[in-house]
Amino acid sequence: MNPMELRAVIERLPAHTPLTDALEAQESGDGGAWYKTQQEHWMGWLAEYAGPGAYGREDGNRDARFVYGRFQCSPGLLWLAEAGGVDPALVRAGRDAILAAQGRPATKSAAFRRVVPWQVVQVALEGHQQGRDRKTSGLGEAPKVNTERGIEAFLAVLEDEPE
Repeated sequence: MNPMELRAVIERLPAHTPLTDALEAQESGDGGAWYKTQQEHWMGWLAEYAGPGAYGREDGNRDARFVYGRFQCSPGLLWLAEAGGVDPALVRAGRDAILAAQGRPATKSAAFRRVVPWQVVQVALEGHQQGRDRKTSGLGEAPKVNTERGIEAFLAVLEDEPE
């Protein structure tokens, strides 16, 4: 998945999700952000990803995994997983990791990504990219096949990591 494909999927996701809205209310800063929702944040950030954008990127030819690894807004990462249909228990665990993390936004984002890696998010988003309907109950559920494939992808990553 490339950044523009990710943006197309994000555009179809719900702008508000319960855990993300609650986290943002709890950790509200000065309210000076240029965006009103995390969906808008992602859409704006990805709109310029093919070029230098606001951050002077030298190489815009990256995949969505790279983008996910560089996004330094933990509520935005939480929103993507929650709205995208990642297993609700895993999303809650990711939120808890954000709340437990101390320090800078990069630290909180890294804590979330350790619990909810890109491979799991990607599998959940693939259902949206392919136009599948998802059931909505509680936080929203990805199609069962996506959740199972997400767990398989996550376990495969763990097996590939050196000890």
